[in-house]
Amino acid sequence: MNTSAAGLPSPDETPWGRGAAADRLVPADRLLTDSAALLRAVRGFGRAIGTDETAVAASLLCQAWAVSVTRTAIACLVGARRVPDLAAPNTLLLFDASHRPAGARLVTPRFAAVEGDEEAGADPAAEIVIDDDALFAWTRARLFDGHLGRLVEALHGLAPVGRRLLWGNVAAAVAGGFAALTALPGHPFDPEHVLPEATRLLDGPGSPTAGLAELFPVTHDGATRLFVRRQTCCLRYRLPDAPPTCLSCRLLPERERHQRIRARLEDQR
Repeated sequence: MNTSAAGLPSPDETPWGRGAAADRLVPADRLLTDSAALLRAVRGFGRAIGTDETAVAASLLCQAWAVSVTRTAIACLVGARRVPDLAAPNTLLLFDASHRPAGARLVTPRFAAVEGDEEAGADPAAEIVIDDDALFAWTRARLFDGHLGRLVEALHGLAPVGRRLLWGNVAAAVAGGFAALTALPGHPFDPEHVLPEATRLLDGPGSPTAGLAELFPVTHDGATRLFVRRQTCCLRYRLPDAPPTCLSCRLLPERERHQRIRARLEDQR
């Protein structure tokens, strides 16, 4: 393998080999079972974000990967009570030209829906579950047990980064998916509805994300949005020119957190 002076793959090397096209779909299952390919993905991502620290690159790749996999599932869960099957064997990850995860697609259109959804009941791609509790359990099983838990274990085996830190990144990504719904134009999702939905998924019985991230409301200019507060460090502060604390950092004093959030919201007006 050709390497740069920093010990990273050369720009034409990607998780799937050399000379691949930009914006490439890669089977998630393949990366999770091929440690050499996953290490290339970690190093390529590290180069994109400006670090040659494997631990930092692995940590932040975990979070970006989790965002790509969970955003659509969360929107479908909250908005339609239908959840796509994003277990690793059924997921294709989209990497952009700079080796960053940019989205996910299904291999087959499998999804789960709650009993009583007549349209879903007639769809051969649907798995019908008995109630809301079963749908949330199904979602955790596909996202956590069937995909992101495997990612945590694979990255822990490649880099000097702990499982709790990696699960904290997963939790923050999931919480951020719920928070993003409250930031949509026109505010179609009520934060008072979204907040308990997030808690239900993150902190369900036996969930590996329990207690690692939470949401809290902020009202500004007549509109309320949810924001993330996390309990673990993502290591972003070790990037060049990064601030010492992220907006969701557990070390950030609450008064300063709210001041920074309100300043950001004011800038977005």
